Amino acid sequence: MHLPPSKSIANRILVLSFLSGGIPAVQKTWGQLQQQWQQLPDDIQLMYIALKTLASNALPITINASDAGTVLRFLLPLVAMHIDIPVKFIGSERLFQRPLTPLIEALTSSGAKWSVKKNSGILTPPPNKKDHLKLTIDAEQSSQFISGLAMSIAGLKNGGTISWNTPLASAAYLTLTQLCLQKFNCNANLQKNSIEIPGNSLTPLITERRPLSTDWSAAAVALCAAAILGKQIKICNLNPKDGQPDIAILEILRKVGCEWYFENETCIFTGRLKKGIHADLNDCPDLAPPLATLAVFAPNISKLSGLSTLPHKESDRIKGIIRLVEWFGGRVETLADSAIKIFPTNTVHHTPAHPFDPDNDHRLVFAAAIGALLTGGTILNQQCTSKSWPGFTPNILLTDH
Repeated sequence: MHLPPSKSIANRILVLSFLSGGIPAVQKTWGQLQQQWQQLPDDIQLMYIALKTLASNALPITINASDAGTVLRFLLPLVAMHIDIPVKFIGSERLFQRPLTPLIEALTSSGAKWSVKKNSGILTPPPNKKDHLKLTIDAEQSSQFISGLAMSIAGLKNGGTISWNTPLASAAYLTLTQLCLQKFNCNANLQKNSIEIPGNSLTPLITERRPLSTDWSAAAVALCAAAILGKQIKICNLNPKDGQPDIAILEILRKVGCEWYFENETCIFTGRLKKGIHADLNDCPDLAPPLATLAVFAPNISKLSGLSTLPHKESDRIKGIIRLVEWFGGRVETLADSAIKIFPTNTVHHTPAHPFDPDNDHRLVFAAAIGALLTGGTILNQQCTSKSWPGFTPNILLTDH
């Protein structure tokens, strides 16, 4: 049994395959992914289907993004810069509640038009496309806006530049985009407040033996489970150099008493929870739910900061974390500057009296499953985990990967 692949990397590679070699390159990449992984997360499947739809001659074109933020935020720029006809995007109610305005403003400044209705919108590309773009964007809510723009700008003849004068949310994910661009022979110049993307440089991905490594977000769930249980696990096919921001989990857990080392791409991890957790998660906000669960069972008070993007995820994860901590018998104090303090449970581990509702958020299911290994308890709507981890059950966390 394997942990799932990184959907963050996979969806970037699929978009760049489309821009560098069209649908034949996308299908080649897709074939490699299917050979390597028996099941692929919903978000990766949605991206593949969307790219095939864009390449088809079937009109009108409708893209179903469902709950996938990367599908919507990566493909809006692609349509604006590389497709000649309007495209309708549909998705869940929550998807269209999440931040999108800064990206739309950047696209309309270059001549595109966006008309939005309930749970849908139509992007009309500009009538006269430019071969070079210079854009300014508000980056405080999501780095995905910049990642989507950067990848599509790389497909322009003369490239372009994106600048921002606001704090950059989840900056490490933009570094991940830069690394993915390098795989396609595009050497973007990333600075503190800008990224310059050369044009006419994308070439199809050279065949790799394993184009994708395990998702560090999923690995973090397994590692937190090992920490809470005080056990040793092994996780295979983990690349510590592939740029995934959630590798930060290793150093965070080392500071609370865990130990780990690598044998090639296998991580041998020994879990121990000796103290409270203190971590700035600005670059890796997806770690907040599993670490919050861990904090409930830590011997001391914990503090998690850098959580400004959490209210805008698949659910309001700040509210979800508060409910989750209380479900396990702990308490949360919200602080200024997007931080929370978590007070551990003072009681013997008890089975929660009522089920936990994850609000259709896969990462809250994972976090609840970690604590339930100690307490038991019923977690509702576990099927939403197929978004990033198909086939997930809490018992998976008791095995090596």
